[in-house]
Amino acid sequence: MGRGIALLCLVGGVALGGAALGFFPAEYLLLEAPRAVVLGAGAVLVLAGFMLLARDHRASDAIASILLLTIAAIAGWVTFYAPEGTIARLLPFIPTEVNDALGRLLFGLGAIVTVGMALWALRRLFR
Repeated sequence: MGRGIALLCLVGGVALGGAALGFFPAEYLLLEAPRAVVLGAGAVLVLAGFMLLARDHRASDAIASILLLTIAAIAGWVTFYAPEGTIARLLPFIPTEVNDALGRLLFGLGAIVTVGMALWALRRLFR
């Protein structure tokens, strides 16, 4: 089961990376994010696949810290650079401005927590 999930992560990450690098037609990539962010998401999936396949816990910790820093970078991009209205359409029952500000705040807090978890993994790695 673990190897199947790892293989799925690897294939999905390579597909996202290929789409971001332009190996697929532009019609296949229907995202509003820049290609660099899509490439980062593909890298996250590939790293997750390698982390699942790692036998040594030190290698797994190193890959996990890189994975967490990449996720934090993507969450940071959403916090500061996502187009206006990207987050606002998810909760229709509150005003758009409040919805967008709340979403950016939550993504920012997630980025901070993820950087903290990566630092904890690095501390554990160098013990």
